[in-house]
Amino acid sequence: MSIQVEIAVQDLAGLEVAALGGADRVELCVDLARGGLTPPPELVEDCVRRATALVAARDAKPHFEVHVLIRCRAGEDDFLGRPAEFAFSPDEVELMARQAEESITAGAAGVVIGALTPQGALDVPALETIRDAALQAGQSAVRGVTLTFHRAADALAGREERAEAVRTLLGLGFHRVLTSGGAAKALGGADDIAAMVEAADGILDICAGGGVRPADIADLAQRSGVADVHLSARRRSGSPVEAGAPDTPTDPAIIAAAVDAAGGL
Repeated sequence: MSIQVEIAVQDLAGLEVAALGGADRVELCVDLARGGLTPPPELVEDCVRRATALVAARDAKPHFEVHVLIRCRAGEDDFLGRPAEFAFSPDEVELMARQAEESITAGAAGVVIGALTPQGALDVPALETIRDAALQAGQSAVRGVTLTFHRAADALAGREERAEAVRTLLGLGFHRVLTSGGAAKALGGADDIAAMVEAADGILDICAGGGVRPADIADLAQRSGVADVHLSARRRSGSPVEAGAPDTPTDPAIIAAAVDAAGGL
């Protein structure tokens, strides 16, 4: 089994730490402490440029990529079972469509998006609007775009609703879904994640994320069948910082442990 490791980062230094540590890709955002918001195009450009240089120098994996979170506002509270946290107004949807276009134009390999109705279903028209903006930008740049549905899936009501969402996202052309299986931590939602893997039928990737620790990866992969894991790999508050360590909350030691755990499967 080959497990890919995705790291959520919020700055250029974090991207460098992730790439040098052997991660397969990053999800780039800002305000990671509140779940992440869309980064400015200038940061996307800088990160894509640096990622390209690291790959060329063989300091990153050959397939190392930058994917960008598209989210125009973040909530302060737990969103599990609260689809309204991901219900967006028409103006917000148009803003995220512009952000998706700008991110792909800036060089991102993919976007990470999500939208729900207040009643707890996929907001298909909103997803199509944001998706189409990203795909059109990719078409203009003559390259493909990877579409990931973010953890809004975990705000859906239950296992069957998440499995049905996966089947719908397949029809919408998505490539990946990020999920904890509706649990506070992905390991606790492993059985629900497994149901999403089954619904994906080997066509769409299910990426386990949400409180994932390096020590969880083997058990999580075995129980759920995922081939992707997602971590923020943030340094714990108050933990010692090594002399000369990069100025970023992304912890090289956590990334190294996660990559080692994934590589041992």
